[in-house]
Amino acid sequence: MPSPEEALQELLEMSAGIRQAVLVRGDDNVLASTFASKESEAVMVEGGRTMLQDARREAKEMGRDKLTQLFIEAKSGCVFIVAGERDTWLAASTGTDPTVGLVLYDVNTALRTALEGEAEGDYTK
Repeated sequence: MPSPEEALQELLEMSAGIRQAVLVRGDDNVLASTFASKESEAVMVEGGRTMLQDARREAKEMGRDKLTQLFIEAKSGCVFIVAGERDTWLAASTGTDPTVGLVLYDVNTALRTALEGEAEGDYTK
């Protein structure tokens, strides 16, 4: 199974619309990232964590089941956040007008691939 870094590289190759991605455990334990600078990575991690926490709280208040994915659209692009097992989540940014369903599928696949690799003991962090 691919390592977290390989899973993110495959994601970028698979989904041409994705610009950057980060795989996080908990609030801020970065398992893998495609960001060139730690500052940009930190902004995505902090923003992703905040959006995910806020969305989870809102979903709970509305009586919804556990939140698993989030899509945010802005003028300059979109952010996709997918939550998985073991408090692990993946945030990815795209340009404007992505094919939402396809990007969500690709992000979910990358997260699942990374978690399967971890479960099989292919990497530790």
